[in-house]
Amino acid sequence: MKRIVHWLTLWLAIVSVVIFVTILSTLLTFPVYAHMDNLPQIAAMSLGQLYHNYLQLMAYLDLPWIGTLHMQDFPTSLHGALHFADVRHLFILDIVIAIVTTPFAIRWVRQLKTDRKRYLLVRPFMIGAVVPIILTGLLSLNFDRFFIIFHEVLFRNRDWLFDPATDPIINVLPEGFFMFCFLTAFALFEAIMVWGIWRGRQDARR
Repeated sequence: MKRIVHWLTLWLAIVSVVIFVTILSTLLTFPVYAHMDNLPQIAAMSLGQLYHNYLQLMAYLDLPWIGTLHMQDFPTSLHGALHFADVRHLFILDIVIAIVTTPFAIRWVRQLKTDRKRYLLVRPFMIGAVVPIILTGLLSLNFDRFFIIFHEVLFRNRDWLFDPATDPIINVLPEGFFMFCFLTAFALFEAIMVWGIWRGRQDARR
């Protein structure tokens, strides 16, 4: 039972941290993507203005003490606000899970290192390493369908179907940007799996 708890904590920590780091990384990657995809021209504003609005959105989604969504240059409909509130709940839940589980996961992995038992990570991490490869394949085959299923799994309403006339923010959050976010998360997860396999095999040789 104790080992099951250890493994559950480790996987929760890995997934939640990967999601959190991916979200944070968009603070750096969004202006680059926006420039490459000509999003300022689409929004009829400067890159600086667009990035300021994106930061306002991300602050609302990530910071619990910001209770109201306000984007300086983008109006938000009721359905849009409800969807962003749903996303906010998921983001904050992810942060809480990461904060709670990561210290315990690190302590267990360190104990495995001390006991030279990180080889226990090899088989589960080899299985885990296959997941991003499969998801990347599905994503590349039909991202539209992948994106729809993703939303249908996470959200029980249709508020995520934005109307550009009432929620123009969707014009500067294209599917290509979300695809880039998914690929970033898959790469981070894969890197952790590879690290665990490498370290585990080192212990197995000792």
